[in-house]
Amino acid sequence: MAKPYQEGELWSFRLRIKRQDIYRTGFASESLATKALDALRHSLEAEGKPAHGGPWRTTLAQALQTYAVERLPMLKGAEKDAHRINRYLRAAGLDVIRLQRPDNPVAGEARQGPVYWIVSLVPAPAKRKIPQGLSGHRNAQATRTRDSDKQRRTLAQTSVAEIEPYQIQTLIDAMCHEGSRAATVGLERALLRRLFNYARRSWNWPQPTRNPATHLTLPKIDNARDKILTNGEWKKICVALKDCLNPWVAPALSLLLQTAMRSSEALLRATWADFDVDRCILHLRDAKAGARNVPLNPAGMEVIQQLAQRAGSMDPAAQILPTTYEALKAAWNRACARAGVEGVLLHDLRHTSATRFSLELNGNMPVLKVITGHKTDSQLLRYINISADDVVRLLHGRPLSEDSAPAGYVVPATPPDTLPPAIATDPREPLPANVLRFERRLA
Repeated sequence: MAKPYQEGELWSFRLRIKRQDIYRTGFASESLATKALDALRHSLEAEGKPAHGGPWRTTLAQALQTYAVERLPMLKGAEKDAHRINRYLRAAGLDVIRLQRPDNPVAGEARQGPVYWIVSLVPAPAKRKIPQGLSGHRNAQATRTRDSDKQRRTLAQTSVAEIEPYQIQTLIDAMCHEGSRAATVGLERALLRRLFNYARRSWNWPQPTRNPATHLTLPKIDNARDKILTNGEWKKICVALKDCLNPWVAPALSLLLQTAMRSSEALLRATWADFDVDRCILHLRDAKAGARNVPLNPAGMEVIQQLAQRAGSMDPAAQILPTTYEALKAAWNRACARAGVEGVLLHDLRHTSATRFSLELNGNMPVLKVITGHKTDSQLLRYINISADDVVRLLHGRPLSEDSAPAGYVVPATPPDTLPPAIATDPREPLPANVLRFERRLA
């Protein structure tokens, strides 16, 4: 039976169990080493043999590589995770991840089954090719991220069982010091947290006993957007779009504005087979939160009809919008620049549409969630951007001008009464004393 032994001033032990050779050291006393040995033996005997060599014989980079092969095919947003994982793989000198879209032979299906990506391992290039004109930027970037790259290199070559929370905290602190955004830091930590959870749940790894990527000090993420495109700004952008050579850009933007869809839903997942003209519904088979039906208002139906005329034939397998996100985003940015509209992102069309429908439907949350596809009220409220100025306008009964209204919103000819009168308006009735005092202060 394995027993602790002394190495210099510290105590160590070696354990062979279930075809695993485990070596631990750094204990201050024999009793501490014995306690750790017994706990380790008990956990391994109780939980069974771990997969993929176990946490003691697998480095973090090797674990990330295996995790990528097993999990990334089923993740819609795997591209960004692959980019982060490859940083650790390159640091450890391992083959990197390459993603490819699978063929879609099934008519009307954006993808075949639940597999979104084909994951393969390819040798990392000895020296990454830098596009002409970006050498200075890449060199400055490498200098800026020197400390975080060093921490990743250390983590990548450390066995999973030996990774401690302070090591990941050191990486987070380095990224913050280098100026990384809070969301970027959070996504890096989230990747590592998912890996450790997956290793324990799916690979039966008993170590680390506590997820080292939890309970860390992270920067506060404040990425909420409240920019609403107004009718006046939309009109300027529509004029600028007349110079766009891509015939699908203008109707694509109009469809986003009239439906509150995400750009990925409209561009990647909507085909003519998904359009139900009788029900005025666009069925998305694979939206971000699962399949859903997008209700089309009269303006949205007009956009669909224009797209059908432009396409010539409504091939069920053909995309309704045969263009790319990159082309749409580039055209949007150029149109905004020509129109003189600043600070507006393509995704702000979803905010604008949700806010516009909130005004039209008097804030009916169940109906609005069907339109936007959000599952919870809190998610929806991030996209309904009612400002303090809007509230003041309602409180004082001021009219909403056409140009300042959210894009797509038609101001009623006779605005309905939104709030009951706060005080009596009959001049024959005396005003309350508190109102008289307020008027005297104003005077």
